[in-house]
Amino acid sequence: MADAGLVGFPNAGKSSLLTYFTNARPKIAPYPFTTIIPNLGVLRVDDESDIIIADIPGIIEGASEGLGLGDTFLKHITRTACLIFMIDCSDENYLTAYETLCNELRNYSDGLMEKPRIVLCNKIDVDGAYERAVEVAEKIRAAEPDTAVIPVSVMMGRGMKEAQNQIVQLVNRQEKRIEAEEKGTDAFGAGFMQSRAYIDDDDDGVQYPGSEA
Repeated sequence: MADAGLVGFPNAGKSSLLTYFTNARPKIAPYPFTTIIPNLGVLRVDDESDIIIADIPGIIEGASEGLGLGDTFLKHITRTACLIFMIDCSDENYLTAYETLCNELRNYSDGLMEKPRIVLCNKIDVDGAYERAVEVAEKIRAAEPDTAVIPVSVMMGRGMKEAQNQIVQLVNRQEKRIEAEEKGTDAFGAGFMQSRAYIDDDDDGVQYPGSEA
């Protein structure tokens, strides 16, 4: 379905990030579960390449067991090549958010946590949130030294260039890994491109760029 999927709690800023980077215009509002279907957007890297990003509806603790919007949309995450976790550093649960999200994905499918990922610590424009982002970054890097953690403010545009660079690098590394595993196929690996383009009956619940109401 996409090169990268946005994973986070409701109101973490996933839809705002999709709007910032892509041609998608998802609904954005200051209340939970604004996104109820996956939204896709295209990040233009250069004249010859782009990255498809999927905004997955917000996950809550217990989603893998049916709470909130349940596990209906967790299956969409399985069809993304990479993951972009978004943490709301203005929220009181900022320090446990990443671990909770990882647990929900792991409970749904062990394979989800094998996907390459980065973490964006959002809303650092809020008082005290930048210091919280540093705290989150230190905690994640201690456990996952290879996971990039970037403090950002989507609203103010802070840290967004670095976030874009990290997203591009994340997807490029995954494409090269798949290409290496599938030598003898076309330039980006047939498996990757086929899975990216594959659409099944359930994709009626996916909002593509230009299809917004």
